[in-house]
Amino acid sequence: MAAWSERELIKRISSACASAQAGVVKGIGDDCCEIALPSASLLLSTDTLVDDVHFNRDWHPPYLLGRKSVAVNLSDIAAMGGRPLFVLFSLCLPPELDQLWIDRWLDGAFAILHEFNTELIGGDTVRGSEIVITVTVLGRASPGGSIYRSGAEVGDSVWVSGCLGSAGAGLELLAADKGETTQWDQELQPLIDAHLNPVPRVQCGIELAQSGLLTAMQDISDGVATDLAHICQASGLAAVLIKDRLPALSGLASACRILDRDAEDFMLRSGEDYELLFTVKRGREKEFMAVMKEKKLHVYQIGEMRTGAGVFLETDRGREDISYQGYEHSL
Repeated sequence: MAAWSERELIKRISSACASAQAGVVKGIGDDCCEIALPSASLLLSTDTLVDDVHFNRDWHPPYLLGRKSVAVNLSDIAAMGGRPLFVLFSLCLPPELDQLWIDRWLDGAFAILHEFNTELIGGDTVRGSEIVITVTVLGRASPGGSIYRSGAEVGDSVWVSGCLGSAGAGLELLAADKGETTQWDQELQPLIDAHLNPVPRVQCGIELAQSGLLTAMQDISDGVATDLAHICQASGLAAVLIKDRLPALSGLASACRILDRDAEDFMLRSGEDYELLFTVKRGREKEFMAVMKEKKLHVYQIGEMRTGAGVFLETDRGREDISYQGYEHSL
């Protein structure tokens, strides 16, 4: 396996960032980057992915992992209704790591940066015993103001921007298969894609924020049961979800039969869907749907904010407390 050189890696990264977009005074090549922006709020977020904790190289191709490493950060900006502008990479890489793996990871990262008109402006590289990828993203807040978790009110409706449980099911399919399958059933492939190559809902977040009809929002990284609990806690309210309204891809039922799992569990408790979870002003649902239709965005109403605390699921069995039952990060 070809050992990698830090100097050559920095050269490789710098050569792919030659064209700076407006606002970059100084990019890669100095101790800090310098950005000049007109008067506006700046959004910043960072995430770290660790080998064999957040991804498994047995089934996660480096190109798609490069895309996902950036996508999860762009999703944070989308969750505030903002537009991503710049990113920084901090890469800890084992000395024996194949240069081809690094190149493919960079190809994927640069591809998604290009798709979202977002520019790499700096970072750091070090050698270490395992792969640790940290991406920091900077974005511009919506002109009308960012959408926080804390703005929901009693009677507001709860919505999601897409289907739930897909990435969690895709991960379990890959784990059960040990990465050996290269061709997946047509129904199952979207679940695999949802885990390996999530699409951040940036434009959707911008449109939602600009509608002026949202009161709270965040992305779904740890599952609806946990992420909606964050909104409830920040807003000082409770939420009730209707089981029959939870949207899912058709392949989820097939995956559940293969894995002997319950679809409800995936939709509520599995993470990394990176859809947007948001609340809409009480009584403005028809107006909101008219805006969504005009923008050609498919969204789903799944519940309502109530007085009290916690997240509850309404089923034919009654009402169940599901607060914080999503993915829990171990420390």
